[in-house]
Amino acid sequence: MDAINLAYERSFPTPFANSPLLPLLLLTLTRQRIAPKTKTTFKEEYDYVIVGAGAGGSVVASRLSEECCVSVLLLEAGKAGPQLSDIPGIARYFVNSELDWKYKTEPQKYTGSAHINRQALWSSGKGLGGSSLFNGLIFSRGNPKNYDDWAAQGASGWSFREVWPYFLKQASNWDLDFVANGYHSVGGPATVQRPRYDSEIKEPVLEAARRFGYRYGDPNGARQTGFADMQGTMGDGQRCNDAEDYLVPAENRTNLDILTNAFVTKIIMEGNQAVGVQFDREGTPCVVKARREVIVSAGVTNTPKLLMLSGIGPREHLEKFGIPVVADLPVGNNLQDHPLSSLGFKVDPRIPTITQKLQDPRNIKEFIANRIGPLTSMEFISAYAFLNTKSDFPVVDFPDYQMKFVEFPKEFTKTQFNLKPEVYKQVFESCSDSPVYICCVSPLQPKSRGTVRLRSSNPYDPPAIDPNYFEDQRDLQVQVEGLKNCNRFVRSEPMKKVGAKPLDIKFPGDEQCGGDEDCYLENMVKSFYLVYPQGVGTCKMGDPRDDTTVVDPSLRVKGIKGLRVVDASVMPIIPSGNPHTPAIMVAEKASDIIKETINCPLKAFKKNVINP
Repeated sequence: MDAINLAYERSFPTPFANSPLLPLLLLTLTRQRIAPKTKTTFKEEYDYVIVGAGAGGSVVASRLSEECCVSVLLLEAGKAGPQLSDIPGIARYFVNSELDWKYKTEPQKYTGSAHINRQALWSSGKGLGGSSLFNGLIFSRGNPKNYDDWAAQGASGWSFREVWPYFLKQASNWDLDFVANGYHSVGGPATVQRPRYDSEIKEPVLEAARRFGYRYGDPNGARQTGFADMQGTMGDGQRCNDAEDYLVPAENRTNLDILTNAFVTKIIMEGNQAVGVQFDREGTPCVVKARREVIVSAGVTNTPKLLMLSGIGPREHLEKFGIPVVADLPVGNNLQDHPLSSLGFKVDPRIPTITQKLQDPRNIKEFIANRIGPLTSMEFISAYAFLNTKSDFPVVDFPDYQMKFVEFPKEFTKTQFNLKPEVYKQVFESCSDSPVYICCVSPLQPKSRGTVRLRSSNPYDPPAIDPNYFEDQRDLQVQVEGLKNCNRFVRSEPMKKVGAKPLDIKFPGDEQCGGDEDCYLENMVKSFYLVYPQGVGTCKMGDPRDDTTVVDPSLRVKGIKGLRVVDASVMPIIPSGNPHTPAIMVAEKASDIIKETINCPLKAFKKNVINP
C-alpha cells in the first residue's frame, strides 16, 4: 500500500490507526477496497439520472443498467470509503467523519435534557454505499404485518406476499441451517451470515432469556418475537457495502456511469416535468439532462430536502424561502425513527473493554488469519431480541420493542452523544474502573411523527431534522417497560457470573421518585436518548388521492412527470426492525416497476444480470 493511501486510512479515528499492524491488516482484507469504477467525465444526457448511491441508488442503477438499451448516470456526493470500513467491528468509529453528513437533530421537546441544546447527532452515510458504510449490519426484514399495513393504507402491490420475492432476491445466506428453514435464499448480491464473535456476556444474557422463557431463533423466519439468532450483512467476516454488492458487478457496463463528489443542488423542472439535475462537482457547477426520469435516492433527510429546494413540498414552507412552488405536497412530513434509550451496567473489571479488544494485536492477527474475533462484531452487539411489553409470550407475533445488549466504548460518551459536560463527567466517572455494556430498547412501532424541513434556500445548509421523539406518550411507556426488562436481565442470576451491576447515574427529577423504578426510568428517557438513525417516511407512498402521500405505489411523485423516489423515505410505516434490508427490497421492487416501462427491443444481456 502506498504512503498516500496509508495516510488516508490512518486519518480515521479507528482503534488501530497507529498500530504497526495496520499495513498488514489492509493488505489482507480480501475485498482490497473493491470500489466500483467511477468516471471523471459525463455525457450531456442520460435516460435515467439517479441521485444518491446508498441502498436505493446503488440497487436501481445496477438493475436498470441490466437493460442494454438505456443509459444510466449515478451521482454521489461522497466518494468511496476507506478500506478499513470493511471491518464490521469498527463501524461506529466512522460516525462524524468525512463518511457522515454530520447532521444533528433539532432540539427535542420531550427528551434530551442531558444533551447540549437538547440535540443529538443524526449520522447518515456520505459515499458509495451510503449508510451501509458504517451501519450496524443487522439483517432484519421487519414483520410481515408491516407490509400488509402498507397495502391496507393505500400502497397497493406492497403487501408482504408481494414484497417477499424481493427480500429473497437481494440476499445470499451463508448459514445453511438458516437456508434449510425455508425463509432464506442463496445467490443474491448481498451476503448474510452470523457474526464470528461472542462477547463475555452473550451466554449469560441468553441463559437469563431461557430462564425467563423466551424463544431463541431466526427473527426472519416463522416467528419474529424472541431472542434473535443474529445475522448481519457480511461475508467472510467482512462488511457488505451496497455499492460493492450491486455496482462492482455492473462496473464494466458501457451504459452505466458513476460520478462521485457530485453534490446535487436542484432538480431541473420544465413545467411539471423533471428533465435533469444541477450539481456541484468539486466546486464546478454542472447540469445533466434526463430523457426518461430523474430518480431521487438521497435518503430520508436529503431526499425531501432536494425535493423542497426544487419547488416540491409544503407551499407555505417553500414560499417562506422564496422558492417557486411546482407541487404543493407534504414532503418532509411523517418522519418516523426508532429512538434508543439505554441502561448502562458495569461488569467484572478483569474483562477487557471493547476498545482494548480492538487494539489487542492478538485480535488483529486473529482477524487477519481467520476472520474471527471482536473485529467481526456487529456494532458491538452481544445479543438482541424483539419483544412485547404486553406479554412475554404473546399469541400474536407482532413485537413492539427491540432490546439490544451492546459493548460500549466509553470514549463514545464524549465523541458521539453531544452530552452536557457535567453529564459526561458523571457518566464517565461512574464507569471509569470497569468495562461497560448498555441494554438498549427502542419502540418498533413508534407513534410519534416528526418532520424534515429546509433551513434556507441554500442547498449547502443542512436540513432541519425534528424526529419529535416521545411526543406520543405511548412511545415513552414502551421505553419504560423495555428498560424495566433490561433491569430484570442485568440483575438476573446468570448475569452475576460476569459481575453485572447497573450504573448509578442521577437524572433531573430523580429526587422526586423515592426509589420508584417507573419514575426513575421515565426521567432517564426524558433526559438521555441515542440516535442510530433508522428514519423512514418523509416521502410517504400510498394512494395518490390521499393528501398525506407524496408518491404513488409506483413511487412516482404525484403531479410530476419523470420523477420518482426510491429509498426509505417512501415507506409509509417504519418496519419493525432495522430498515436497511427493507430499503434494498424497495429498490429491487422499484427496479422491476421501472423496467416494465422500458421495452428494450433487445433483451438484457444475460451477463449483465446479477441474480435475475
